[in-house]
This record gives sequence, structure tokens and C-alpha cells, in this order.
Amino acid sequence: MSSAGHVLDMIKRIRQNRSLRPSNRQKFKGDNRDSIYTEIPEENKASFQEFPESQVREVVDTIRREAKSKRRKEFLFLALVILIVVAIVLYVV
Repeated sequence: MSSAGHVLDMIKRIRQNRSLRPSNRQKFKGDNRDSIYTEIPEENKASFQEFPESQVREVVDTIRREAKSKRRKEFLFLALVILIVVAIVLYVV
């Protein structure tokens, strides 16, 4: 009892399906990748707003400051917990 026929059939199906991927279809080559799965008219497509560089830098700086503050708070909390655990161990011993 062999399964070689089933394996060969599976390999053949995988090769056929690989050629059907959206990225391999001719109409999506080059600059024709506007919408892969839909046929949306141009007036209904999403428009993405461009932001000035100064506003982007301001938001990035704000996120970095908040992350730094959060790391500092987590470090202080961890240090406090370690001190409490060490104090308890020293008191018990």
C-alpha cells in the first residue's frame, strides 16, 4: 500500500495553485497593484492624508517620551519588589 500517487497529485496541485496567487497575475505586475481583490471605482477609493514632517517628528518624540517614562516606572516597581523580597528573606533567616 503506497501513497506515492496521492503525494504526486498533491505536489501538482500546489504548483497549480502557486501560479494563481494575486501577486503572480499579469494585471498586478508593475504599477497595476492598486486594488488586488476589488474593482472599486476611482472616486470611491480611500485617500490617505500626508502629514508634515514636523508633525510626524512631534508624534514620534511623544511616543518615545511616554515609553521612556513607562520603562522608568517599571524599573522602579521591580526594584521595590526586589527590595521587599530581600528584606523578607533577611527577616526570616
